[in-house]
Amino acid sequence: MSLGIDPVVQIAARVLLTLLFLGTAVHKMRDLRTTSAIASRYLQGFGLPRSPVLAAFVTAVLIAAELVAAALCAAYPSGTAAVGLVTALLGVYALGMSVSIARGIAPEDCGCSWGGTAGQPAGWGLVLRNLVLIAVALLLVPEAAARPLEFADLAGAFSLGLFAIAMYATADVLMANHGLLREGTS
Repeated sequence: MSLGIDPVVQIAARVLLTLLFLGTAVHKMRDLRTTSAIASRYLQGFGLPRSPVLAAFVTAVLIAAELVAAALCAAYPSGTAAVGLVTALLGVYALGMSVSIARGIAPEDCGCSWGGTAGQPAGWGLVLRNLVLIAVALLLVPEAAARPLEFADLAGAFSLGLFAIAMYATADVLMANHGLLREGTS
């Protein structure tokens, strides 16, 4: 007999993932040319030839998928569908970074830093970050425990989700500026 996961935890995860994927889609749409160039670099990591048309197509598909992921995370109860798309996107991004890093052709800009920073190189820390986000997404898989939600539960869940996205943005800025911080101490 499974009691399920507390719905407050699931709502907080939904808030985090909704804002995350909405933010990543908007970030990509702000500068389609740069996003397409970054996608082209990742495609080269998989041995595909440099093709602006293919990179533009992949960019459009990723933006659409991120918008759908944000909508699925916001729509309740879409746990399985949301988890499927979120884990697929994060997994593809982690795989793309891993292959590029392993081949020594990782882009100088990962294309994933939407917290007001630019030029964050693809690195193993970002791969790990995506794996952690996949773990967060998996919190949406189990059925939520059946219990009434009070206003305090909802307020706490939304606050926790907002805190989580703020921590994500903080970690994003710290990782993006890691090289600058290290240079400043040498």
